[in-house]
Amino acid sequence: MSNKVLFFGPFPEPITGQSISFKEVYDNYSGGKILFDTTVFGSNKYLNTVYCLMVLPLYFLFKRFDKIYFTCSRSKFGFLKDLVLVFLSSLSKKKIINHLHGADFKDFVKNAGKLRALIDWTYNKVDTSIVLLPSMKSQFEDFPNMNIEFVENSFSSDYININVNIENKKKEIVYLSNLMYSKGVFVFLDAIEKILEENNDWNVKLAGSIIGDDYMSKKELELEFKKYRGRLEKQFPDQFFFVGKVYGDEKIKLLSQSSIFVLPTFYKTEAFPISIVEAMKFGNAIITTDHNYLSDIISSSNGYIVPVKSEEKIKCSIDTLISNMDLLSNIQENNIREANSQYSPSIFNKRINKILVNT
Repeated sequence: MSNKVLFFGPFPEPITGQSISFKEVYDNYSGGKILFDTTVFGSNKYLNTVYCLMVLPLYFLFKRFDKIYFTCSRSKFGFLKDLVLVFLSSLSKKKIINHLHGADFKDFVKNAGKLRALIDWTYNKVDTSIVLLPSMKSQFEDFPNMNIEFVENSFSSDYININVNIENKKKEIVYLSNLMYSKGVFVFLDAIEKILEENNDWNVKLAGSIIGDDYMSKKELELEFKKYRGRLEKQFPDQFFFVGKVYGDEKIKLLSQSSIFVLPTFYKTEAFPISIVEAMKFGNAIITTDHNYLSDIISSSNGYIVPVKSEEKIKCSIDTLISNMDLLSNIQENNIREANSQYSPSIFNKRINKILVNT
């Protein structure tokens, strides 16, 4: 039996948790494979969708494959390419595997309006959907005939052989994610300003790209962030550092040296951030929010879950960790063990491969 798969999804860059995971799946699939990158025009979703609608039929006409693996969209415009993909797959009687990376599919279906009938038709044609946690299976409760599997996210295969000694870590707090209002970047900055005022032996590093969202456009965010950055760099020139985008060895160094990772997100699609898994792999205590499914991932053994938009609770959690280095060390060691045992790419890829082969 042939198991050649068409992989239809976002290939970095732009770099997002979804594109990182998609690349991990594609790179490590053991069977025959064809790549269809849905983000050839970067972050321009309109050009990307037009490209997909024009080029995808040619793949079905001139290329040979048995199954389709795709990462579903949760927007009305993005759904168009998924609709065409599933329609063509259904015509050619190919098996369809969908991988959900967001927490908002059910809301997307509920609020689809006149598109609801098309969405129902499309996902009733999907053979298997993969979700990130058992609790996420409810995202597809409207499709009882769909087989649903869960596979937790993993850190990148590039990090498998990297070992971190927590004794070499610095007194450093890190934010590593897109700089979006709904990722809680300003909540983080408000909290760490108070931390730095009281602790001159701790540093803060902020890494990521400025991106707009439903709360604040990219231009608005750039202006607001400029004010914060200017004030913090002036007030704490030897403690606060904005490092922008980090990749490869620079990213490894950042996470290897830092001790506490903070992600105060309330981003509406947040489900299982790969950034948290990576931070655990490199021995960071985690502080994140009680938002969507994050409390299913992080417990007191990993760090702290705090209320959304609560700079006070973030500060309190950081204070607790930096005032009790034994507690911090225990959490760091636990997170390294947990990442290696539970979020290993070898486990992730084995489970994904099995689903792709058996569907």
